[in-house]
Parts: sequence; structure tokens; C-alpha cells
Amino acid sequence: MRIHPARLLASLSAVVLLVGCYDLTLNPYMGGDGGQDEAGSFDAIDAQASMGGSTGAGGTGDTTGTGGDTGGGAAGGGGVGGAISSGGGGDAGVPDAPAVEPDVSAGGTGGSAGGISGASGTSDGGSVGAVIVSFTAWPKTITAGRNSTLSWTATGATMMSIDPGVGAVTGDSQVVTPTHTTTYTLTATDAVGGSVTAQATVTVVPMPSITSFTAAASTVLIGSSTTLTATFTNGTGAIDNEIGSVQSGSAVNTGALSATTTFTLTVTNPAQDYVIAQVTVAAMSGFFAATGSMIAARYGHAAALLPSGKVLIAGGTGAGSGAELFDPDAGTFAATGSMTASRTTATATLLTATLLLNGKVLVAGGTRAVPGGGASAELYDPGTGTFTATGSMSQARLSYTATLLANGKVLIAGGMVGSTSAELYDPGTGTFTATGSMSQARSSHTATLLGNGMVLIVGGGPSLTSSLASAELYDPGAGTFTATGSMSQARSSHTATLLSNRKVLVAAGYATMSSAPSASAELYDPDTGTFAATGSMSQARSAHTATLLLNGKVLIAGGDSSGGGLASAELYDPDAGTFAATGSMSQARPSHTATLMPNEKVLIAGGTSLGGYLSSAELYVSQ
Repeated sequence: MRIHPARLLASLSAVVLLVGCYDLTLNPYMGGDGGQDEAGSFDAIDAQASMGGSTGAGGTGDTTGTGGDTGGGAAGGGGVGGAISSGGGGDAGVPDAPAVEPDVSAGGTGGSAGGISGASGTSDGGSVGAVIVSFTAWPKTITAGRNSTLSWTATGATMMSIDPGVGAVTGDSQVVTPTHTTTYTLTATDAVGGSVTAQATVTVVPMPSITSFTAAASTVLIGSSTTLTATFTNGTGAIDNEIGSVQSGSAVNTGALSATTTFTLTVTNPAQDYVIAQVTVAAMSGFFAATGSMIAARYGHAAALLPSGKVLIAGGTGAGSGAELFDPDAGTFAATGSMTASRTTATATLLTATLLLNGKVLVAGGTRAVPGGGASAELYDPGTGTFTATGSMSQARLSYTATLLANGKVLIAGGMVGSTSAELYDPGTGTFTATGSMSQARSSHTATLLGNGMVLIVGGGPSLTSSLASAELYDPGAGTFTATGSMSQARSSHTATLLSNRKVLVAAGYATMSSAPSASAELYDPDTGTFAATGSMSQARSAHTATLLLNGKVLIAGGDSSGGGLASAELYDPDAGTFAATGSMSQARPSHTATLMPNEKVLIAGGTSLGGYLSSAELYVSQ
């Protein structure tokens, strides 16, 4: 293209004039206008464009206007005849003076938006534009109902607003409480109406929730384990005590427990809000666990372990002639044949049930409310599940003792008629015959078969108002009773248990029905024929049970105290000569039964409570 020298001179003069009127070095963050002709004899000069620049204004006269850059950020600076991204056409000029064609091949590119990603906006040419340097939310993730703070840094803005739900803002922060995940838009506007925007998102999550946190067993033996199961939502779960992360609904093992342990479940959501739940697992040397209930509530009944491993429960106040069987494998009771006579009483010991060597069970005595009931006896046959009558005793008896001897016969001694008499039941003939009499009348006493075959008779008394401290021995070979050493105190409704060291533990009991029970205990030594004190129980009691466990310890459970029935239990350790607390029963039980089964568990059944008779049962589990 050729340019006339005169026109070139005029153009250069115009350039000098423009330099004198405009600062060509514009703020790179400021929107630039297209240059405008001073006269119709020269081309417009392109001003430098910047972030958010507006389209350049068209030239006037015979000039061709050029446009400023547009875009989301600072455009590359253009000098004379600089880059143009868009522009308006010039007005018609002098026909013989064509405009200088701008270079349209090198358009400016958009820069960063106000210093942060996502900002965009517009600004009128020549004005100072608004810039958003930063726009953030903290915390970015919140739990529903919590707050988040929106913070920003901006320059060149005369007005700012946040949407949605906030509106105009001042300063550099704003607290928001969205109810759901929300993206907030900050708009910064400058003095001439140009604006830029930036966004920040607050994620809203629900509060974590725990539905349940349970242990498969609330009590375990020391060294044993159980499983824990947690059900939760809206978070991740973890359990302390070295268990770690858990999944909702999945059981995890506790590992062996050496002591009672409280486990804490923590469920945390993405906002780091958390909820906790706890469950405690007791680790003990022994504890009670629930099992099936009896069909009939009863107390003062009799119980006998059968060769099959099942337990026969017969009679008792509240059950009359009814009987049932406990199945340790199923943990349930089922009815069996009824006795031929109703055998009930309000005393602690109603009758006896003695397993004979032939596998049958002798049930004898009890209440005299039914004619002949107090002296009659019958046999339970586990094979047929029925009771049949057998010979009767020489007199009615209750609160007496029945002891299976080594020769297969059963010694019946004393009873609540102030009796000194005794008799023997012979399973071979089905009859009772008299044997030697005791030196003193006794009821609510104890009879223990010793390792030497003799029977130790301890305590009891001739009436409810008096008890004895004396003891005597029955010799099956001679059929006679002879005196032996006396206890340190009188006792009735106590217990006597043959230990593995051949000694006999005599525990608790009362001196009279109106006196408080005792917590003391003593040991009978068959080698010396004397009693010696041993450790005392933690709780005085009577009408309790004492069961020799396979580990050689003795379980003392329930009974009466001066304050009412007891649910507590304790263990006697023959080696240490002391009692120590063990797990408690689920409810207080006097006048119940306790039967050691082949699975090493002890069946506790029935008894009394303030509300009446009990049908419930539980199992004692020990190491």
C-alpha cells in the first residue's frame, strides 16, 4: 500500500497530538477503549486492552474505529496498531483517505480472572476494573446446622454481593449456614459498572448417627472374647482398644479380655463431627447368663441331675405335683410326668430328689397337706418320664436330708417333727427300714457323704426357735450315729460342701428364724474330727446354695439376708481359705436349687422374690 507524503506527515502529527493527550501505557488490569480519530485525515490508533475490556468504540469521520480486547482476564498489551479481538466499524470518512488497516492476525488472549480461577467480568474502557484476588469457604464441608465463613480479597470494587441468599456485603468475610450443598457467587462491581465474579462451594453433610452398638456377650470369662456389632449411618466408624475401623452391621472380635473393658465406637462424618456410643464387656472368673424359664414358678423344690445330662425339677410351692426337665443343649424346660402326690411347703427345704445308682430318682416326703404326702415316696424313671409309687417312710418328714451311700442305699435323717430318727431306703426292695437314731433331733440340717464312706450330720435344730452347733457321724457299716467335734456357732439353713481336699466347708445359716444370718464359715476335718474357722463371706446369708465346681472352688449363690433376698454370689477358694465376689444373678433368689451339669455350668432355678415365686432360671459359667 502506498501513502501520500502529505498524508503521512499529517498522520505523524496526529500521533504526536495523541501522545500528548493520552497515556499509552495503560494499567494492564484496566479496560481500554479503541482509539478515536482527531480528524478525518488519519487512522485511529489502537489503545492497549486489558481484562474485561469492552468492545472499542468506532472511529468518527472517515476513520475506521478499532476495538479493544475482550476476555476473562488481562489481555496482552497492544501498542499502536496493536492486537484486536473484536471491534466496531468506523464511520464514513473522507473518500480519498482510506483508513490504515489494523492488524487482526494477533488477537490478545484472556488472562487470569482477578487472580483466581473462575472470575470473569466486564469493565468500560479507561476505568479502573474490580479484581477478586481470592474467594474461599472455611470449612468447605460442614454438618447440617453448622456455619461456614466465606472470605475474600478484592481491589477496585465499589460494591460487592454474594448469591444466593446473602445479598450485598462489606468487609472481607461473611458467615453462612446453608441447609444443603451450595455454590456461592461473589460479584465485585467497579465505579463504572464493570464487574467480576468468583465462586466457592460449601458442602453440607448430615450428622452421623449410631443406631446400635452391642456385644454378643456382656460378660465373658477372663481370657475369652466376644464380638461387637455397630449399626450406624452418615459416617465412618472406628472402635478403640486396638480394634480400629469397622463397617456398619459387621461383627468384629474383641480379642481375649483380661479385665472388664469399655469399648467406645466413634462415627465421624466428612465434616469431622462425630457421635460416640459405648458398651462394656465384663471379664470375670465366673458369671451368670440367662437361659429358658421353667413352665411353673416354684420354690423349695427338688432338683436332680439325670444320667442323660438333663436336670429333673420336681414339686415345690407353686408347682404342686408338677415336674419338668431342663435340656442343657437346648437351654429349655419341657414338661415330664407328674408326681403321684402334691409336695409343697413354705419351708426352705421341701423334699429331696436323690439319683440312685440304677438311674432312677427317689422323691420323698414334703408337705403333709395331702394325706400320706409327707411320708410317701416315689421313683422317677427317666426312660419313661413317669413317676411310680414306692414304699413309704416310717413317718412324715420335711426339712430332712437324704444321702446316697456308697452301698446304693439312701439315708433319710431327721425332719421337721423334732425327730431324731433315721431310716434307709433300699432301691432293690423299694422299702424303708429303720436304722440308728441321731443323738439330737434335727431339721434344716445338712448331711454330707465323706470320702471314708461316713455321713457328717451338722447343725439344724429341734424347732424353728433353736439351732445346734453340734455334729455327728453316721457309720453305714454299723448303722449308728456317734458325736464328733462341734462348730463354733449354731447353724440352721446353712450349707455343707465336701471339698476336693476331703474337708467339708460349712457356710452361713442362722441360729434362729428370728435372728440375722451369719457370714462366717468353718471347715470340718474328718482326720481330726474338728471344725476350724476359715475366711468369712462378704454377705451374711441363709437358704442359699453351695455348689462344688470342677475347679475345686465352691459357688455360694443367693439366699436370704436380714434385708431380704440376695442376688449376689461368691466363690470360696480352698487353697487360699477365702471368699471372693463373682458375678451376680439377674435377680434375688432364696430357696432355689443349684445343679452342676456335665458341661461345667450350674443351673440355678426358681426361688422366691418379693413378687412371689420365680419361674426364671440362669446358668453360672466359670473357668
